[in-house]
Order: sequence, then structure tokens, then C-alpha cells
Amino acid sequence: MRRIIFILAMLTIGVGAYGQAQITTKKEKVKDFEVRTMKVVLTGNDFIDPAFKEAVKNTWTLSPFEFCTMDEFNRTMTSEEYYFLVPVKAQYKKEVFPGIRMLSLVKGRKGAKSIDDMLEVVSIPMCSADVPSGRETAMLPGIMDIIQSYVRKSLSSRFSSIKSTVRKKPGGCKVYFAGSEISEALGEEALDKLRRKGARIVDDGEADSIFIEGMPGTAVSYLIAPEWPEKGSVCWKMVIDSRTHDLYLLKKQTLSGASDKGFQKSEISKFSSR
Repeated sequence: MRRIIFILAMLTIGVGAYGQAQITTKKEKVKDFEVRTMKVVLTGNDFIDPAFKEAVKNTWTLSPFEFCTMDEFNRTMTSEEYYFLVPVKAQYKKEVFPGIRMLSLVKGRKGAKSIDDMLEVVSIPMCSADVPSGRETAMLPGIMDIIQSYVRKSLSSRFSSIKSTVRKKPGGCKVYFAGSEISEALGEEALDKLRRKGARIVDDGEADSIFIEGMPGTAVSYLIAPEWPEKGSVCWKMVIDSRTHDLYLLKKQTLSGASDKGFQKSEISKFSSR
């Protein structure tokens, strides 16, 4: 009898521990997101901050927000009263120097000494680390909407990878690739063949205009890569719907050299149609 009572007691403890484990899920930890202030951390970089501020002011509706400096972020990161949207220079394993910035949404945590100690809600590629291409001015509103859609969906269901937001491109949607984002490895002959098969390769200004105007039935490419890539550098490739800001491609690539930077033949063909 004593043994049976001991087993029942252990089962009761197990059930209680399981219940406690559920409380510590990410969804539980960030369930207050929509009522907490999100501090948007500015980089101090005059090329990045203006576009970043405008994108937040024009698109963010999911929670209250205010802008702050990096110094203020360092002073307040230990407060669990705040969430922080932080452009972070990302250095991957084989990189000598950080090549890109990721836009990381994190929650303050008691005792945190760096962003690595904080609870990450989501991270998504933002722009080149130090010398942005200029296209971020057009594309950042789309990225902000992707973050909001991801958080909103995760709060109502469950958290998973940001790649779970990638959707299949609807039929009839025309994808436009910015000319500067095409891999140097593709010569003019290869590009001509792609155009004959329906590829839409336009100059950067036209791609930006299509996206800014929100032309229905269109999507636009966005390459996030180091300005001077080397072997081992990492770039990210995105295709975003101009009107809905749905994400049709999110791909990470480790480069073997500078000529690898950009969209490849297979990626352009996938989104091409007559």
C-alpha cells in the first residue's frame, strides 16, 4: 500500500510540473505584448535611421511604441516592462566581419547584459550592416508588416520559425527583380534567356516604385547582403508582395565568393512566367 501511495504522489508531482512547464512557453511569456510599450532602438547611422523611423511610424499598429537610443536600450534592457525592436549587426560563423543587420524583436529580461540574454520574439533580415543599398527605404514597411503578421498569428496560435510565414505565390502575381540584385555570375546571354521565359528584371528605381505604390498582383525582390562579400559571407533573399506584404521567399545563402551575391538563375526562373 505504501508503494502505491508513493507512485500516486509522484504522478501528482509530474502533472503539476507539466502544468508549470506550460506557463514558461514563449507564448505565455509574451502574451502581454500588445499592451506593453515597444522601444524602437535607433542605430545612430544616418543612412539607416530615417527610413527605419518612417517605416515604423507608417506601419506599426500592434502595440504602443516609442523611439530610443542605443544607450537607453543598454540601460533599460533588464526591464520586463518593455519590448525592444533592435537593428543588430549579425556575424555568422565563417564571417570575419558582420555583413548584414537583422531586425530583432526582444523582451527585456532581468539580469540581461546583452541582447543575447534577452527573450527573442522574432528576427528578420533588415539591410547591409554598414553601407545599405538604398532599397531599404522602399522595402522596410513591408518587413515591418511581416513582423506584425508573424507576432499576431503567433499570439493567437503558437510560435514557430519566421519561415512559417512564407506563402505560395498566387497565380498571376508578377515578380519584379531589381537589376542590382542579380548575381554577377549571370551574363547577358543568360539574362536574355530568362527574360524570354518571362523574367521581369527592372532597374532599382522601378522596383522600388512598384513596391511603394502597392501595385496589386505584383511582388518585388529584396537582397540583404554585405557590400563587400567574401567567402563565408551570408546573404538573405526575399520576395514580398507589393500590396499585401505577404512573404513569398525567405532564403539564407552562404557565399563562396563575391560573384555568388544576388539572385541566381533557379530563383529567378521559379518566379518567372510569360
